[in-house]
Amino acid sequence: MDTDTAFSFSAHPTRQQLLVSIRRFTRGQARFFRLAGALLIVFGLVFSLDDEIVLRIFTVLFGLLCILAVPELTVRTVVAKIQGMLSRPTEYRIDDQGVRMTTDLTEFFVRWAAVDRLDEAPGLLIARTGQTGFYAVPTGALPPETAAEVTAFVRAHVRP
Repeated sequence: MDTDTAFSFSAHPTRQQLLVSIRRFTRGQARFFRLAGALLIVFGLVFSLDDEIVLRIFTVLFGLLCILAVPELTVRTVVAKIQGMLSRPTEYRIDDQGVRMTTDLTEFFVRWAAVDRLDEAPGLLIARTGQTGFYAVPTGALPPETAAEVTAFVRAHVRP
């Protein structure tokens, strides 16, 4: 059964919006790498044998790499791989059943029951669908009143 469309608009997701979306989605993994890096640094500075200076240096440097580089490299690698598919002019249709996103290459529909959580960034709604999926709806190009209405509508349909 089809419902009346509550909102229908076009947007062109940018690379920056993809970066923000992926960073939000992978926050847990980034925290894990940063914590692992900190533990490696502590291990390298405190718990290594005093005679093993090379092991200490390697452990501290690897810890710094985990803290500073791994999360950002992961995000940039993912964005580079998906950018061609996701940063296309997209038609969004948001109604009582869910969100439909259509490009010249894809059509993607997510029902509200699949959405676990909603994150908001300036001009962007990021809906999580379980542990392994998300979709982003850019609202920055909409008039402020419409963006607020879309955000409130989506927020009202996402289960707490």
